[in-house]
Amino acid sequence: MVSPTSKSEEKETPSPRNVYHIGGLQVRFPYQPYGTQLAFMSRVISTLDRSQRDGRCHALLESPTGTGKTLSLLCSALAWQQSYTSRFPKGNLARKRSIFIPDTQSPSSTEPSNVVEVEIPSRTPTIFYASRTHAQITQVIREYRKTAYRVPMAVLGARKRSCTNRRVQKKPYLNEICRSLIKDRMKPKCPEFIGTDEIVAHPSLQQNEVHDIEDLVKIGYTVRGCPYFASWDMFDKAQIVFCPYSYIVDQIIRESNEYKLRNKLRGAIIIFDEAHNMEDIARESGSIDLGEETLFKLQSELQDIAVEVPQIYQPVCDVIDGLIRWIGSKKDSLAKRDPQHYFSSWTGDKALRELEESNITRKDFLKLSKRFNMAIETSEKLHHLSEISLSTLQELLTTLGYFFSRDGNHILDYELGLQRRFIKRGDEGDSSGKWTHTLSLWCMNPSVVFKAIVDLSSSIILTSGTLSPMDSFSSELGMQFGACLEAPHVVDANQQVWAAGIFSGPNNQPLNASYKTNNEYPFQDALGKSLEEICSIVPGGSLVFFPSYKLMEKLCTRWRQTGQWSRLCLEKDIFIEPSGGATGEFENVLKEYYDCIGGKKRLFGGRNRRAVDFKKGGGGGAFFAVCRGKVSEGLDFSDDNARAVIIVGIPFPNLRDVLVELKRSYNDTFKSSRNLLGGGEWYCQQAYRALNQAAGRCIRHRFDYGAIIFLDERYRQQRNRVSISKWLRQSIKLYDNFEESMQGLKSFFPSAKKHVDSKMLSYKEVIDLECVVQTEPETSVVINGSSAASPFSCSSGLTLERGGSPSVNSHALKRRKFINSADIIDLEKENDQDMITRRIELGSDSSTETRARVQISCLLCRSPLGHPDNNGSSYLNCLVTRSSKKY
Repeated sequence: MVSPTSKSEEKETPSPRNVYHIGGLQVRFPYQPYGTQLAFMSRVISTLDRSQRDGRCHALLESPTGTGKTLSLLCSALAWQQSYTSRFPKGNLARKRSIFIPDTQSPSSTEPSNVVEVEIPSRTPTIFYASRTHAQITQVIREYRKTAYRVPMAVLGARKRSCTNRRVQKKPYLNEICRSLIKDRMKPKCPEFIGTDEIVAHPSLQQNEVHDIEDLVKIGYTVRGCPYFASWDMFDKAQIVFCPYSYIVDQIIRESNEYKLRNKLRGAIIIFDEAHNMEDIARESGSIDLGEETLFKLQSELQDIAVEVPQIYQPVCDVIDGLIRWIGSKKDSLAKRDPQHYFSSWTGDKALRELEESNITRKDFLKLSKRFNMAIETSEKLHHLSEISLSTLQELLTTLGYFFSRDGNHILDYELGLQRRFIKRGDEGDSSGKWTHTLSLWCMNPSVVFKAIVDLSSSIILTSGTLSPMDSFSSELGMQFGACLEAPHVVDANQQVWAAGIFSGPNNQPLNASYKTNNEYPFQDALGKSLEEICSIVPGGSLVFFPSYKLMEKLCTRWRQTGQWSRLCLEKDIFIEPSGGATGEFENVLKEYYDCIGGKKRLFGGRNRRAVDFKKGGGGGAFFAVCRGKVSEGLDFSDDNARAVIIVGIPFPNLRDVLVELKRSYNDTFKSSRNLLGGGEWYCQQAYRALNQAAGRCIRHRFDYGAIIFLDERYRQQRNRVSISKWLRQSIKLYDNFEESMQGLKSFFPSAKKHVDSKMLSYKEVIDLECVVQTEPETSVVINGSSAASPFSCSSGLTLERGGSPSVNSHALKRRKFINSADIIDLEKENDQDMITRRIELGSDSSTETRARVQISCLLCRSPLGHPDNNGSSYLNCLVTRSSKKY
């Protein structure tokens, strides 16, 4: 049951403005939530309630991008955590519950039943909010700033992102250098480490103030302290922790004494955001690839150290020697896959016998692991091994530990492989190169890794905008989900989305990008002409996703040969996602694309640049990218940045990829005994999860609109559409005739714009921002050049110059546009003497006016929230929240 507070309740609780009763709890939300958000928060709260009642409960929650998923997660989880504190005060004895564990994850085959005792900790469960990248974590913290909740927090990140020691911060092997400088904690050689406490005690971080890594780094430079160790100091008392996946999934980090994560994770609430790739991440965490050169380097270092400390390092050196000998004995007898690639693999007892040749046996592994641990611990203290070699040892021990775990019950969940590849030197036309050899121990079953996390936590919430299809998560991760949700979108899909499957190009040439037909010139030419026609209609930016880099490069080569490339470039500037490339290459191309959409002229020359300025069609740019690439993952292409997403073909994984072959075979073998999806079903789900992720780059907020186009005749079949995200699947129109589809596309954009403009005119939103008040602020609010009388209250109207169309980067909506409206900036004193709230009301019923030049300074960060632009436009820009928008 969900209901807003009454008017009287609202008056009694002036901050925050909106309080909603969800699942028996009061949830404070910064603005009126969508129905999708209410349903989402209800599922989160019911999952956490059940985790305390039954011992554990997990959830699988999908909510499309732009529906305010992150804010919903934070507000509901923090409201539940707050209520837990009042219901279970400090000092309560830990409680126990008996829970049922399914056969796929039972602790041991010798146990009489699958019912186990689970201890529920007496302390308040810590919330771990994990995302894939540091950039995504920054976005999550930006959303956290918007909530009314303030609890002790910590944000964890790598040393390379937080080191403030200018003498070493840009050097390679920073971790190794850092450990060396502080190995004597009483007399550290790093002055920034000595100043760690200065960061923790900094005034801007008091009162549980929200911060991200960049904020810590700024303070670190100011007080000459270490942000990295400051974040770990704050971690001890944190009730919410923001971190990358690796801090939880990677056993090396999770179990490390340096990081102290294990105890904090016990009984915790773990939220994995952008979790659509969690199965792959877990498998990769339990796997290892060892190149022959890496082993040679490790062998050399161990041999040198074993002379001085033989009792510790010689047993480990013997194992590495054995692995190198084994590679040498097998490399000439591998199965041929093609002239430059040979590969063989072993599983189960066969893999055991192969490892025994390297002095690694099931019988002696416990003794061997103790020797490995002793060598690792000694090297960490005395720096005997390089960082790369130490990391190699740790990864090898961890993977072998999974392989031999539960008395060897997991040996069938692994493939021991050896590859021999010929690597060219890189220059086109140069046939010279060298043969490389790689030893691999690959995990086929992600539950082997994930079970340890499930056992530690009380609740795991996997969430993403594109979890669909969801069938595989339970069987692959070995856990039962007490709650599942496929939430609808907040946009009017019939009015704001033009979703279409187009089966043929001009002249009725069938479009089929499968491996059987994508080499045929008629298909390639028809696809190029189709993209040209679409680009001539779509305004602004278009994202074009291909199944693979190989196909994208093949098509681009053909179009350059036929002149189709030049015709495409007349419609839009073309940008290509780099495959690999140097550091920063992708960021440069992405910036050029954004600049192009923003109206800046394209530079001449360079690999991905062109020399044509004049565009006769829709204008803007087209970004050619691949499914599963960087463009398809977590980047914001709202509004004109992606008025169309065009998906060529169906992005099935490469059938010839060794790992894909082995995974399909593994699932077929254990489909019945371990309740897994069959290999074919698993293979299809990988394709549609990547497809849904790419399609999710379009429609980023409730006032966005765009076209999502599937170019392939295989979408004619219902079975090839059933796994597309639910919110999108129901809106797809099917076209056999290309010209007819283009008529529909042409009529969509003016109609959608008119619909969205109409919605904007009637929309009003209240934004609440909190900030710690300084008793003698150095910078107070400045409006039109005059200071406000008090740092606690100020009211003044703002409007734009004639013809302005304002928009702000606010809560769930990164870009909301308001036409012919005025903005009111209102700073009100809170009941709490230490806090003030800045309330910005945006809507068409405001009437006060002022000039366009506006400067507002934040009392917390002392940075301008707005400054005049030379062209008469204005910015709202805060260096703390990282939010900005030109209007």
